[in-house]
Amino acid sequence: MHIIHGTWLPKSARFAVWAEDPNLSPQYKRGRRGRVAPHPLAASSEAVSDIVRRLTTDAFDEPTQIEIWLPGHGKRVSPSPEALAAGADPLTDEVDLLCWEVEAVCISATDALDLFLQYSVSLLRDVRLGGDARFWEQVALLVMNLLVEGRYLPQLDQNGGQFTATWRAIPDPDLRRQLVAKMPRLCQAASADPEAPETPETLLDTFLDHTIDLFIREMHESRQLSALRGVMQGLTGMTHVLTGTVAQNKVLMDAWNRWSAGLGAVDQSGLRVGLRLRDPGEDGETWQVDYLLQAVDDPSLIIDAMQVWQAGTGALDYLEHRFDRPGERLLTGLGRASHIFPPIERSLRQARPIGVTLDRDEAYQFLTEALPVLETSGFAVQVPNWWGRRARLRAKATIKGPANETSSFLTRDALLRYEWQMALGDETLSRDEFEALVALKQPLVRHKGEWIALDPDQIDAARKFFEQAAGGDLTLQDALKANATATAIDGIEVEETEIEGWLEDVFEQLYQPDTIPPAPPPSQLQATLRPYQQRGFSWLAQMRHMGLGACLADDMGLGKTLQTITLWLYERDQLGITAPALLVCPTSVVGNWRHELRKFAPSLRIMSHHGPDRLQGEAFAAAVENVDVVLTSYALLRRDQDTFQGVEWSDVVLDEAQNIKNPSTKQAQAARSLPGAFKLALTGTPVENRLSELWSIFQFLNPGYLGSQKAFRSNFALPVERYGDPEAAATLRQLTAPFILRRVKTDTAIIQDLPEKFENKAYCTLSTEQVTLYEAAVRETMEAIEAADEDMSRRGNILRMLTHLKQICNHPAHFLKEGETAPLVERSGKLDRLTDIVDEVYTNGERLLIFTQYREMGDLLQTHLRQHLVDEVLFLHGGAPSQARDEMVRRFQASSGPPVFILSLKAGGTGLTLTAANHVVHFDRWYNPAVENQATDRAYRIGQTRAVQVHKLICLGTLEERIDEMIEQKQAVADAVIDAGESWISELDNDDLRDLVSLRREALEG
Repeated sequence: MHIIHGTWLPKSARFAVWAEDPNLSPQYKRGRRGRVAPHPLAASSEAVSDIVRRLTTDAFDEPTQIEIWLPGHGKRVSPSPEALAAGADPLTDEVDLLCWEVEAVCISATDALDLFLQYSVSLLRDVRLGGDARFWEQVALLVMNLLVEGRYLPQLDQNGGQFTATWRAIPDPDLRRQLVAKMPRLCQAASADPEAPETPETLLDTFLDHTIDLFIREMHESRQLSALRGVMQGLTGMTHVLTGTVAQNKVLMDAWNRWSAGLGAVDQSGLRVGLRLRDPGEDGETWQVDYLLQAVDDPSLIIDAMQVWQAGTGALDYLEHRFDRPGERLLTGLGRASHIFPPIERSLRQARPIGVTLDRDEAYQFLTEALPVLETSGFAVQVPNWWGRRARLRAKATIKGPANETSSFLTRDALLRYEWQMALGDETLSRDEFEALVALKQPLVRHKGEWIALDPDQIDAARKFFEQAAGGDLTLQDALKANATATAIDGIEVEETEIEGWLEDVFEQLYQPDTIPPAPPPSQLQATLRPYQQRGFSWLAQMRHMGLGACLADDMGLGKTLQTITLWLYERDQLGITAPALLVCPTSVVGNWRHELRKFAPSLRIMSHHGPDRLQGEAFAAAVENVDVVLTSYALLRRDQDTFQGVEWSDVVLDEAQNIKNPSTKQAQAARSLPGAFKLALTGTPVENRLSELWSIFQFLNPGYLGSQKAFRSNFALPVERYGDPEAAATLRQLTAPFILRRVKTDTAIIQDLPEKFENKAYCTLSTEQVTLYEAAVRETMEAIEAADEDMSRRGNILRMLTHLKQICNHPAHFLKEGETAPLVERSGKLDRLTDIVDEVYTNGERLLIFTQYREMGDLLQTHLRQHLVDEVLFLHGGAPSQARDEMVRRFQASSGPPVFILSLKAGGTGLTLTAANHVVHFDRWYNPAVENQATDRAYRIGQTRAVQVHKLICLGTLEERIDEMIEQKQAVADAVIDAGESWISELDNDDLRDLVSLRREALEG
């Protein structure tokens, strides 16, 4: 554990970074007499350099020694609060302020920005920020805001015959004052004289100015600028000194002085000019702006202009403060303010102005145009309270169903009535009231005792809005969208839609599925639905009735298959539907669907579309007329797309719908092309990785509902995923909520009889042979990676190295491709650990699933465990025929079935029910929590009666342990892993990559 500290050194314009190590012994010998004592908890310069290197990109100077003043006693220093929290021994003696020597890394101001901005998104588990570093982290964020908002100005200075140009930060005065007040004392610890340290104002201002100035120069260093070349080179080059003659630079200096005179309202006395707008009199035509002075360090200290002039030309004593020449300062500030708001100039014709009178238009201009510029320029501006809570015109929609209809008629394409009104604050305006306000033709009007600002652009937009969108019809799907999205139409903000009449009950049911009346289970169903399954089936029945595409997103094992089968029986029993339904699923679960259909709905006629002799075209269309459900796979959906498009399906159901998560694949395009009265997606993970997956599923369910892919990315994907926009996320939830039913197994209100699940990490030690192979693979491949001059070549080497390292962790025979006849015992710590687990499970008469992502490793495991147990071991992989898969599942589920079932992760990780096992082993990790959880759910699902033990095998000291720690520590990393499998690793730089894959021998034993 290291605790980072940061010290700004204004004289050298460098930022010094040093660190505490709470684990160091606090005892330290002093140096020679007269020398400063080393800081007893200071980390080595190598450790500090490593931390800085991991968080910044530019090269930096060699570590140096700096002196800092800290409380201590004798040979011990007082640890920082963060060091105490990390376990450092507290100092109980009476302390003095002593000088200590620390090894520090000095970096530029812009590298300090990198340091703190990168820390917040880094994966450094062993680094914490001290209180001083946390302060500079806040300042770094302020710098970025200043750059984004353009709050900086050029500054010209003269020193004899030399002229310089720099950039100067213009922070908000109140925010600057707050930062100065909260700066920790440790930020001043590097001052040469502890009795007269650098002031917080100096430290903050010089850091802001140097950082802004250097950032802009680094951004523009290579650019060639033509206009005012000398000045701009001075502002954007890497030197401040202007080229040109003294006479030329003097002309520039005079011009800059004249221009800058209108900028900024604060002078060196700590006073700033203020303007106060007052409400008008009874006539409503005369508005008044009063002038005042305000103390920057105490905003409550306000001096009216009248008091300023009463003080005469001398100093003004006010509330124990003394201000020199306040009248002169007021006039100077007002002169600057008049450049921003010209009506002020009228009052400056008086010798002692106290304010200026405005008409309505000028008052409106002051509020809407001058106010933000004056505040940005540092003036204190006060306006009436109603301006802060001013109400904007908003459109308000009311939607209701036809009076002579009921909810039973409602379908997706049914037309609903909607009307538009205007809302001003909490008040709804009728068309007549709106027109009456507009008829006044005034930007500021008094309405029911309140002043209201009417934006002319908004008025025009509202008029057009009323003309074009007075009311009409819209579909149920459009009504749901209107209810969810507060957008703008023709420049008018649209607030939440109001639903009236019996339609309100329908919307309540769509957003709260538990309020849906239960649908009667069909008599042909050979099963008893659990309460939550009954609610799920009723929801499906209502969505089917309305024709709205639905996503049943229950956890694995909660019975999505049974609820879907119940719906098919209900359609034929209650709705009189005779057209066939199409079920598309992974090849590995076609047999499972066939088995469940025969078990729960023997009355349904089933047809499987697979094999080389499968029907096509008209022959297929004729055959399906006599069946209720057609089963096929995603692979055949793409190949036989034309055949499937030739049938009008009653339902199109996608099981494991995440198979169409990539909208650009031919598989997803084929799914979207299927004609069907009702579309249903079944998935436990509607969003595995990116929101684009959700768009792809919705484009299948309800085409166009979430807009185009480009619009969805702009409105939701980027704001939510990149910037964490809570409003965009809430809008998306509101949009999609009526179409997704999600229940999880951990919810006791959903299910109470599922046993517990225990997850264990089984740590394994590499054998000597594995260590040798692992280090050789890292060494050889890292050399190739560092020598690669093309990105694709580098990425290919990285992914190849990851595969090799995981194979070595599994077993040397796997990596060396020695085949099933190779000797296996005592060559792999992971295989030894698996053997121990299998022995324990076998002895207790229990059953076990083993998942691996490699078929070759599965073959080795099957060979080894057959020999070890002298019993049958099943292995399901992608090459197994459909009938063989079904037979293996049937045999394992039988009471006398084999004790061990090995499955490749892709072939057996979804869709299967294998509740005969109560142990699950993940032999090699996929580093994807969603995929691993799906595989675990083969055993942990409805029908399981015993506690399920999950064993995740991890090799100590290897990339397996490192990635597992990263996933556990930071969910953002887990998201990245889920998003891209292991390709995210290829984006690491060489140092981070080497750190990830290098073998940590200290973690090995023996």
